[in-house]
Amino acid sequence: MKIKNVNEQLIKKIKETKTVVTHFGDDLDNRASIHVLEKWAKENGILQKDDTITVERVPAGKVKEGFINLDTGGHTGCREDENTIVIDGNPKEGIKSAIQALAERLKVEVPNQILEIADAMPTKISPFDTRSGLSLQKFTSIENVFEMAKEELLDKELTDEQLERYGLVEAQKSQQKTIDEAVEKIKKYTKELSNGESVVISPEFIKAGSIVAYEMGINYFASVDEHKSGQGVTFAINAKPGKVLPDKIREYGNNLVEKYKNQDGTSGVFVHPNKTMLVAGGPKNPDFKVDMSKEDMMNKIDELFSTYAREDLKRQIVEEENRKNKLLNENIALDEKEGQAKDLEREAQKLNDINKDKNIKM
Repeated sequence: MKIKNVNEQLIKKIKETKTVVTHFGDDLDNRASIHVLEKWAKENGILQKDDTITVERVPAGKVKEGFINLDTGGHTGCREDENTIVIDGNPKEGIKSAIQALAERLKVEVPNQILEIADAMPTKISPFDTRSGLSLQKFTSIENVFEMAKEELLDKELTDEQLERYGLVEAQKSQQKTIDEAVEKIKKYTKELSNGESVVISPEFIKAGSIVAYEMGINYFASVDEHKSGQGVTFAINAKPGKVLPDKIREYGNNLVEKYKNQDGTSGVFVHPNKTMLVAGGPKNPDFKVDMSKEDMMNKIDELFSTYAREDLKRQIVEEENRKNKLLNENIALDEKEGQAKDLEREAQKLNDINKDKNIKM
């Protein structure tokens, strides 16, 4: 059914359910989206001022039919029918985040800094900058986060006065401790690959582990943990910004996606379309598990990266040989051209000498 007014169905759903569905766990994108929707609904009389929107959680990539789904994961973009609304980012269409999609739909103003970085940690922000607004945003109210964004503080280090203003003094100290602990664990679990790259393969969840690893110059970060049920495992493999996961890792992930596919077409395993992430279960899908032991999964990830590294090293060797051969051929061709040039120069000199002799005789 085609909706004449893009907000007609949205208003109806808010009044009916007073509920928003999002992924497990909170990040800047879903926090900002829920805040903006609730504020808009109150300002337009859809909700009363003392009403609050109930938040329900689904595994990343899933949708709860009959509800408003905000940032449920997978960057699938927006869709809508008579019963269900999905609002999410769609990078292929230039929509970086769910909050950007929602702001454009509601025609409301959102600080530009939130629109720019809501769904990604900018590479210019180092995790070692434990005073940065973005790394601390989850420890303060969303209203404070919007104020920080208006001042363009999310990608900057906060001063002592700003930490105090936003109630983040203790949070900053806690973050510093988290980073220090992550560094120690990463050093312990880092493996050097034969092609010169490094990968962290951790047998435990490391808070802030991937972003710290990237800052330490490591291209890939994998962690495996036992499922909360005591059976099976959850795991995640991520690539550093600017890199993609090796083909073999993505192929393995896609096979798992098919293996654990549900009747509705979703899966407990998610391979990001931009090729940077493979996630099975975890904070955004806590009920899911892969039926393997931790040891077997660790060995599988190690095997996949070792195979990739060997093949990549072979590729590097072939490319280096090709480069050397190309340079050799270019030098040979250059020598030949120099030889031809010298031959022409000698011929020209002979002609000049002949002409001189003719002029003398005349």
